[in-house]
Amino acid sequence: MPAHKERGEPAEDGSSSQGDAPQAITLIDETGRERQFQLHDAFDHEGGVYYLVENIDEPSQVLLLREVDGALETVEGEEFQQVIAALEKDQVE
Repeated sequence: MPAHKERGEPAEDGSSSQGDAPQAITLIDETGRERQFQLHDAFDHEGGVYYLVENIDEPSQVLLLREVDGALETVEGEEFQQVIAALEKDQVE
């Protein structure tokens, strides 16, 4: 599956502390369409900034996004597995 790019402003301060409820955010996909997500976590891992988001309209769609040059890119494959494993082991900042 090709990399899927999205851009947006997922967190004002970049922190992973979101309070009791996930923060609602709007992301714009590569076609310019706005999509609504809930930000569940924002964290640093091995020099990268990552965001775990859930599509509000399709809750089964959960994405791991990485910040790249001011945009967000979907993380897939081996990197996805490594980052999720680190997140589950609480090895992220």
